[in-house]
Amino acid sequence: MILTKFSAAILTAVCPQPGATPTGDGPDCFFHLNRDMCYLQLIFALARNSYWRPHLYCHMDRAIKMIAVCCESHEPHAFYLVGIFLRITHKQVSATSLSSITEQQGWNMMRKAWRLAFLTIGNIHCVEFLPDLVEGTKKYMRTSVVSKYDLKQLITYVNHLIRMLEHREGVALTMKELRGIADDILAQSG
Repeated sequence: MILTKFSAAILTAVCPQPGATPTGDGPDCFFHLNRDMCYLQLIFALARNSYWRPHLYCHMDRAIKMIAVCCESHEPHAFYLVGIFLRITHKQVSATSLSSITEQQGWNMMRKAWRLAFLTIGNIHCVEFLPDLVEGTKKYMRTSVVSKYDLKQLITYVNHLIRMLEHREGVALTMKELRGIADDILAQSG
C-alpha cells in the first residue's frame, strides 16, 4: 500500500495540477528539463526492482505523452524513457497504452537513447542497462522506419560507447553484436 501511494505521489509532483494554467517554464508546465530529468531517472531506477514495477504502471501514460519532447531534448531524457518502457514490459501494462506508440516513435527513442547514452555511463546502473537497450534496438532494426542513414548513425554511436566501455567486456560484447547486425543489414540493403 505504501508503494502504491508513494508512486502516485511522485506522479502528482511532476504533472500539471488540475485547473492550473500551465506556463512555459513554471511548475505546472508540461515538460521542465531538470524536473523531468529527475523524474525519469527516479522511475528508471525504481523500474529496476521487480517489487516496484507493478506500482509504476500509473506512470506509463505520462511517459508516453513525453516521447516527442524527450526525443527533442539534448539531454539523455530518451535514454531513461526507453529504460522505463523496456523494463515495464508489454505484459505488465495495458496494451491500449503501449499500442499508441508508433514504430517511428519507438525507433526515434531508441536512436536518441543511443546518441546520448555516453552522458549516462558514469552511472553503473545505466551501463548495466545497455544489454537491454541492445535487445530492444534489435526489434526495430529490421523495420521500414529505419533508414541506411539511421543504421550508419547507430553504428557510430555504438562504436563510440564500445571504445568508452571496452573494460566492461560483457557490455562491450553485446554492443559489438548489435553493431554486427547493423552492418549486416546495411550490406544486404546494398
